[in-house]
Amino acid sequence: MKLKYNLTLQELMDYFCDREYSGFTEHEIQVAEQSMGIALPAAYRSFFLKYGQEDINAVFDNLFCSPQECRTSYQMIHEILEELQEDFETSVRVGEQEEYADNEYFSLWQMPEEEWHRITQNYLLVGVDREGISYTGYLIEDLLDSREDPPVYLSCDDDIIKFKKWNDNTEQFLLEMICKSAYKRLEWYDPKERLSVKEIFAYFHVDIDIKQFKVSGHVGTCLDTDDGKLYVYFDYGSFQRLFYVSKEN
Repeated sequence: MKLKYNLTLQELMDYFCDREYSGFTEHEIQVAEQSMGIALPAAYRSFFLKYGQEDINAVFDNLFCSPQECRTSYQMIHEILEELQEDFETSVRVGEQEEYADNEYFSLWQMPEEEWHRITQNYLLVGVDREGISYTGYLIEDLLDSREDPPVYLSCDDDIIKFKKWNDNTEQFLLEMICKSAYKRLEWYDPKERLSVKEIFAYFHVDIDIKQFKVSGHVGTCLDTDDGKLYVYFDYGSFQRLFYVSKEN
């Protein structure tokens, strides 16, 4: 068993796509950016240009499948407020707006968009989980500061009002999203209690060199170059998972 540790995004895509890629055109990305009124960060833009149309191994389970699907959280809030407008107007008309006293969407409905930052900041959204609950994206304030590879944020509480920082950069985020898409096909192991990484790998009889193995964001990878098995480890604090995949799966 000969292990190659810490695969880059390029190496991971090479593994799944056999070095044949399909991306979107510069024009397609520009049309989407004009619709949103904000440019994608350079690191994510490069991903769309090189790999954007890849669907091998369900790579895009947690990412929007095209630039045209990307949008801002403020655009989504406008859509939500359109759906709620009749209810909000009725509550005001009959004097029952107190029932919405703690409703952040009601507060946003009463404000001009220029003041929405008092409740929520604007994010450029690039993905959503399978259940349509948690959105991921970039803080637009970071993009306006011309940061080429800013952190990625995750929405909380099943809405698009509150976000928390999830990954430090685009590569961490994409590695995690691609690996998440892959694990559903594989044999996997979730320890019942917190274990060391070495103990977890021992479950599959892999003698890992912990000094070489690194977790980037929430995910770490190593490839057995002898038999082609890719091992992927997830670490979310109280939740850990290890799985492996081979090209034959």
